[in-house]
Formats: sequence, structure tokens, C-alpha cells
Amino acid sequence: MRNISLFFTAVGLAATASSAFHVPETQTTRTHNSNTRTLSPVQYQCRWLAAAPIAITALIFSFSPPAIASEGDITKGKEIFTSTCAGCHAGGQNFIKEKKTLQKEALEKYVGLDNEKVEAFFKGSLRHKVIGGAFDDQEITDVVTYVVDQAINDKW
Repeated sequence: MRNISLFFTAVGLAATASSAFHVPETQTTRTHNSNTRTLSPVQYQCRWLAAAPIAITALIFSFSPPAIASEGDITKGKEIFTSTCAGCHAGGQNFIKEKKTLQKEALEKYVGLDNEKVEAFFKGSLRHKVIGGAFDDQEITDVVTYVVDQAINDKW
């Protein structure tokens, strides 16, 4: 959503800045409230050039990858996982549903190898709501970061 709004902002600013390349052949009169000001062709062109750097910056950031809301701490995630989750998920296994392990292939198949998807699954699962209800959002993010790191790098 952030990228879309930045993109449209950049397009609007770029369109505004593009008028900097249109130079009227004669002087332009501009009226604001009761003040009248006559601009030379060069003054008319320069007044929009300030928008160009803003438009370019917004356009660049609209295509940059989204920032992670809060990054997880793998070390803290490992501590929480070991003390709370390892009872059912030791070694990345799942002793409740054997096929739905925390291994790379199973996460890709059932949830997705993405911190946001794994976190959404964790928060949406009834079993995890009971267990995870004791965790704050940062602790959940830490555990998810640890789990995804373990899966992606085949550390289980």
C-alpha cells in the first residue's frame, strides 16, 4: 500500500515538474489573491524545477522493497522457541501434524517462506493462540525470524 501511494505521488509530482520544460514565449501574468506578478519565461520555468527532485525521490522509493516493520532477534527467538515451542516442534518437526513441519519444504507448501506469512499463520492458529497469547508482538516476531532462518538455511 505504501508503494502504491508513493508511486502516485511521484507520478503527480513528475507531471507537475514536467511543466518546467514548457517555456512560454512571452511573459506570463500570475494573479494570486489581489497580487499580480509578471514572470519572465525563465522565472516561469524555474518555479517548477523545485518539484523535480521530490518527484524523482518519491519515484525511487516507490519501487524500493518495503521496510520490515520490526526485525526479529534470532537469538531471542531461539531462546523462546527452545523453552516454549520445542515440546511440539523439536528439530523443526511437528508432533501434532506430522506433515506440517517447520522444514523448508513444508513451510513453502503449507504457509510460505516469508516472515509475514508465517507470523500470520501463527497468530491465526487456535493452538498457537493459546500458547502464543503469552507473547507480545516482538517476541512472536523473534520466534518467527528464528524459525524462518532455520528453515531457509536448512539448520533444523
